[in-house]
Amino acid sequence: MSAEKSQKNLYRRTFAVLGHYWKQLATASCSAALYAVFSSTLIWLFGPLLMTLFRGGAAPEPAAAGITPGGAAVPGLTDWITGLRETFKEWVWRLVSGDNQQETLVNFGILIIAVVLAKNFFLYLQAFYMSYVQQAVMKRFRDRLFEKYQRLSLDYFHRHRTGQLISRITNDVQVLNEAIDIGFNRLISDTLLVLLLASFLVILSWKLTLLAMLILPGVFLFIWFIGRKLRKYSHRIQERMADVNSVLEEAVNNVRIVKAFSMERFEIRKFFTATQNYFRALVRMMRIGHLASPINDTLVTIASVIILLYAGSRIIAGTGELDAGDFMTYLLAMITMIRPVKSLSQIHIKLQEGMGAAERIFAVLDTPERVVERPGAKPIERFTEAIRYENVWFSYRPDEPVLVDVSFEVRPGEVVAVVGPSGAGKSTLLDLLPRFYDPQRGRVTIDGVDIRDYTIASLRSLMGIVTQETYLFNDTIRNNIAYGLDGVSIAEIEEAARMANAHRFIREFADGYDTLVGNRGVRLSGGERQRLAIARALLKNPQILIFDEATSSLDTESEMLVQEAIDRLMVGRTVLVIAHRLSTIKNADRILVLEKGRIVECGSHDELLEHQGLYHRLYTMQFEGMVS
Repeated sequence: MSAEKSQKNLYRRTFAVLGHYWKQLATASCSAALYAVFSSTLIWLFGPLLMTLFRGGAAPEPAAAGITPGGAAVPGLTDWITGLRETFKEWVWRLVSGDNQQETLVNFGILIIAVVLAKNFFLYLQAFYMSYVQQAVMKRFRDRLFEKYQRLSLDYFHRHRTGQLISRITNDVQVLNEAIDIGFNRLISDTLLVLLLASFLVILSWKLTLLAMLILPGVFLFIWFIGRKLRKYSHRIQERMADVNSVLEEAVNNVRIVKAFSMERFEIRKFFTATQNYFRALVRMMRIGHLASPINDTLVTIASVIILLYAGSRIIAGTGELDAGDFMTYLLAMITMIRPVKSLSQIHIKLQEGMGAAERIFAVLDTPERVVERPGAKPIERFTEAIRYENVWFSYRPDEPVLVDVSFEVRPGEVVAVVGPSGAGKSTLLDLLPRFYDPQRGRVTIDGVDIRDYTIASLRSLMGIVTQETYLFNDTIRNNIAYGLDGVSIAEIEEAARMANAHRFIREFADGYDTLVGNRGVRLSGGERQRLAIARALLKNPQILIFDEATSSLDTESEMLVQEAIDRLMVGRTVLVIAHRLSTIKNADRILVLEKGRIVECGSHDELLEHQGLYHRLYTMQFEGMVS
């Protein structure tokens, strides 16, 4: 796809979201148009008001058709424009004309108040409905991004920093919102206002207007150049903000480690470096972006001064085509145009910044989902025959296999342990069963059916997972135990907690089961967190249990309580356990020994010790370490 087509597609996809709010957008657009009409009407009234004040109450005499104040004949276009100008002036005069100058002035005042009220009423409608659309679009993009995150497999999160993922939902959506703001909220009103005021300028004096327009090509060329630069810098700025978010998130989550190693100064320097890089990128963009407004202002001011000198000198000499009231209206219209023209000059810049953010947002939304349900996937309620890994190959990166031609079987009610050196692929092996990943070759089956033919929700409902690192939410103990389950009674929660040896310590809290556990369960000890995780698994009552040994980092007393809870949890269930402490799996029905992604040994504890292979070596090293 060419760059131009890609750009058009990006605009189309971004602003297609606005179609969901077409009623509010239509109301805002109509209000913006009417606001521009009444604003420009207010400008037009200035000339007749000035002439009413200083020429008296008589109606101004229209210029003779085809004749300029100097008496020279004019071509047809000038004749038509002059007639149009005089018609507008006569229409205003008929609207406000009174029996005397004072009455006319009062009528002018009433008309001005009515126009201002109408202008501000439509300004309010435009602002309210456009704000509604903006916030709704922000919510929609944030919801879509978060929903996409929930559908992506674990490898995506392993490849991206947390700060980057957060930045997409927060900063990038905000930048896109600003582009929508200036792209729609100001585009209609400012464009129409500029067109109306420009029409006034042409009607009042097309010659002066032609002179003013000589400077516009330079302005638009400058705006285009600035926009291209800012799009590149916008992408860089959002990446630097993602770096700041990443450093902040890591420092907060790992604050215990930071303090334990006295690395506060190191983390401060790292954060300062990230914010300094963000600051430098922002300053570069500001240096270019803020050039637009003063340069445009200067160019418009130069044009205004040239016109003032040219037309003013002709009025003074009595050879001008405008009277004093028309000329002041002309100047006021031109000066009033400066703000919407400056605003329109920012539209391209802001849109380019917004499109940079949109690219990053759609990059996430377009990420292929590697773990998806097949069409016609069916639910599974229980498994009755066997779990089988059949010639499974898996790799995170091409040409670097993590699992190599792995095959084994687990029967209902069996306890199967997986052991091996660090990096052997143990966690990856068991992550395939709940479909956190899918194998590149081979398949995993339950009761002879490829697990990819089951619905993901029903497949995972069969399983309870307890890991070495316990994940708790910043919520109450009750809600953490009952996570993912609806309609669970407090009695059932308490029973699960008792079986997990957690009920006693929970009751010691002042708020009991309504105690907030803090971010990632920071208010609880490691053993308490593990027992809550086991209670959560017990309450779910899964048929299959997956353990990444949960006792390896606990003290002796906590380990005893957790192991007792685990033993209760394992009763009557099929269990797959990753064992770090080999002494805890002596009673497993079968032990799989993994090395470099391959199953190199398989058997019971006694059989493997007798075999004198890798398991024997690992067990001997660990046993000697405990003895020493």
